[in-house]
Order: sequence, then C-alpha cells, then structure tokens
Amino acid sequence: MADLKDIHHIVIGYDRVKEYVINREIIRYNFPDGLDLWLTTVFNGNLEKLASGCGENTFITIPENTGYAYGALDAINAGLRFANASYRDIVVLTNFDGFFFNQEKYENLIDDFIASGKPFGAGKHQSHEFPMSDLMLFKKDFLKEFLPLKPEVYSPRKEIDFLQKEYQGTELGFDNVEEWVLNALHSVGSPDDLWWEFQRDGHPRYRFTEKYAFGHLHEPSDVSAMLDKYNIIKGHNITRFLGKEIEHVPLAEIRRPDGSNFSA
Repeated sequence: MADLKDIHHIVIGYDRVKEYVINREIIRYNFPDGLDLWLTTVFNGNLEKLASGCGENTFITIPENTGYAYGALDAINAGLRFANASYRDIVVLTNFDGFFFNQEKYENLIDDFIASGKPFGAGKHQSHEFPMSDLMLFKKDFLKEFLPLKPEVYSPRKEIDFLQKEYQGTELGFDNVEEWVLNALHSVGSPDDLWWEFQRDGHPRYRFTEKYAFGHLHEPSDVSAMLDKYNIIKGHNITRFLGKEIEHVPLAEIRRPDGSNFSA
C-alpha cells in the first residue's frame, strides 16, 4: 500500500481559490493520513485573494501570470523544480479544482502507478491521444530528464488532419500544455516506454473518474455532490460550502494543559 510520507502533492492555480481551500481541507482533515502528504501550492494569481496558510507545507508564488496555458506552464515548472530538489519519491500534480475525495482510492492510484514501472503517469485522451495535464504523476528521478517543460510541439502531430480540424479556431491551437507534455516525453524517449496511460472516465470532458475518486470539477453542484457521496464534512470552508452550521464549542469546555478551563 502506498505510504503518503513518500508523496509530494502539488496543486497549481490562479483563480479558483474557493476550490483550492476546499481541496486542501479534504486532504488535511478528511484523509486519515492527510497530514503525511507534503503539500506544495504554486499560485500565480492575486495574492490579496489567497494568502498562504490553507494547510500547505510550501507556498510558491509567481509574480506575473503569463496567461492561459503559459501561466500553467510556469506553475508546472516551478512546482516540479521544487519537487526535484526535495526527497519524496512520488510526485502528484493537479489543479486547484482537481479533487481527490477518498484516501484509499488515492493510494490505489499511487499503487497502480508504481506497479506500471513507468516514470510518468497521466490519463490518455481518447481523441487527441495526449497526456491529460490536469493530473500527472512522476517518479522524482525522472524530473531531471523531463524538466524544463517547454512550449514546443511534437512536429508529426501537426500533420494529423483530425487534430488540425479539432484545434482550428481554438485559442492556442497546438500550443497547449498537453501537447507540450507529450513533446517533452518524446524529447526523453519513446512515450510508450515512459508513460503509464491510465483510464479516465467521461470522454471527452473527463470530469470524474470513479476508480480513483478524482474529479476535475468546475461546477459547485458537482463538488457538493461528491462531498456528500464520500461523506466529507470536516473543515470550516467545507462546512460553509455545504451550507451546514459550524459546531460551536463553548469556551468553558476548552481546557488549558493544567486541566483548568478558560472561563475560570
């Protein structure tokens, strides 16, 4: 079984700050061993909207947001560079709104990744066949070869008619994070040898995957439904989000170390 003390969990984002604090409270307060994870936050948004202190071990800020996709590229590189300098063997990277709702299923994901024998893991999009960058796993030692992630596209992909039509009219076309990740794998070796391609449910949008209780969820109603399903109730932000009353502990019931209470 996976040991959370071996895992470096990274979350990146810039605007979904409410999702971020709920995400951290799920892991810290509702995972039985959530305190064992090393949590790193990479934030390239407005610091007035998200101060550190939401349960992370490390809080990395990027002063300038270089925009859609390129801002994510900066955050991914910053988080993975830090993980590369740390000592934990397994690195998990997701977005502020990438939620894991169950520790046992989270551990199953890690176990399956280790059993694959591959140094990189991500879902494989069934249409585009690129690594889905909203949830990626790395063996720490692989980061020395993988980094830095560059905004470069694997050239043969640009010759595929289906992809040309799919990307036509989109904001960035081929210049998106998933294509950059795939190119980085090609730069190291054969993606078939490096990439554990795990199944994600819900093609083509892949919002929730039951096997690993992972959801990349944008809608508050979807988050609420999963919190209810997995009986996640601990944490003041979660309680407020669900519209529940926060339990009040009378001051007289809070005792000092010597056994006396604060109302005395």
